[in-house]
Amino acid sequence: MILTKINISKIAIHEIYQRDSMAEVVQPTKGEELINFDLAASNTFKARVTEALGNDSKAVEMAIRKDDSDSIVSKVDSLISASDPDFIQTSYDIACDLAEAQNRRSYTGGIVVVFKGAFGSNKTPFIGIMKADIYSAYEKKQDPHTKQITLEYVREALLTPATKLYKTAGFFLKPDADDTTELKEKYKVLVSDTQISQVDGKAAAQYFYSAFLGCGYPKSDARTTHKFYEVTKDFIDELSIPQDRKNQLLNALNSYLNFENNSVIEPREFSNRYLDKEERSLYQEEIDDSGVPFSAFTKDTKFIDSKLQTRKIEFKKRVKITAPAKDFGDLVTFEEYDGVGAEGETEKWTRVLIKDRITYQE
Repeated sequence: MILTKINISKIAIHEIYQRDSMAEVVQPTKGEELINFDLAASNTFKARVTEALGNDSKAVEMAIRKDDSDSIVSKVDSLISASDPDFIQTSYDIACDLAEAQNRRSYTGGIVVVFKGAFGSNKTPFIGIMKADIYSAYEKKQDPHTKQITLEYVREALLTPATKLYKTAGFFLKPDADDTTELKEKYKVLVSDTQISQVDGKAAAQYFYSAFLGCGYPKSDARTTHKFYEVTKDFIDELSIPQDRKNQLLNALNSYLNFENNSVIEPREFSNRYLDKEERSLYQEEIDDSGVPFSAFTKDTKFIDSKLQTRKIEFKKRVKITAPAKDFGDLVTFEEYDGVGAEGETEKWTRVLIKDRITYQE
């Protein structure tokens, strides 16, 4: 998303807390007034928004899954035209929703910033939601009468360079949307989490994008390919078969995805080619349960390219073997056999043959 000429017209800030010792939700503190930053603070905040959701960010586009009357997108939609008091109340409801979604005591408290803005020459409206994690390093400041967090505290917690842990969602009104457009199609949603990189196409902590925002990953060939790889790898790993055959199947999976000149993936074909007859129905159940089609789909290995470059074997006592995936099957062979342990008991040992010479040790 190219965010230029950003204007932020409304900012409401509330505070949520870590769950108590009984894992119950602690009532969030409501900010009773909209926040007015001075020019320097406003520019810093705009930079934060661009850093989180702009063109050079690690934000991932999400698909809206939940759009009922109590959903976040429904509340976001009402914020577009809300009066100041309604904006404050609805944004507080959103903060309460986040507090509910943080269903583990390990999730930290923080400030929840809900803001309305516009960008670009056409002044495209958007609603942003940002959660900045707050730690004890910050001195908490409250108005002695209202008990609200002060602007000084907000500036320290949200705008200083030291604050690096925050989650952000942006709901951008689509140019062709109108009052008849379904909410799921009305907004483009971008989500980022500074604690999670875009490796494997991940967007943010699941509680944030799913339980809270009501969003999910959009369907894509790259994501389906990644899911096929993970489900198949886990299926092979859980089979009650000798380790040398697991090795053969994992080599086959890697080759099927990485080295064969095929533009499509078909789990049915992989199953018929490599799995024993009695394993195929179990594999189809795993594929069906995962949501990956058992029929053909377009291959896109973008999210797993790095995983396909090497094969790794790790032993119980932390011995590891790593080799290029392309040559793994030719370079490394092994077989299990029964060895005798120090106490005379039978143990499963592995005899490994590496068709190469040692060039370096440390």
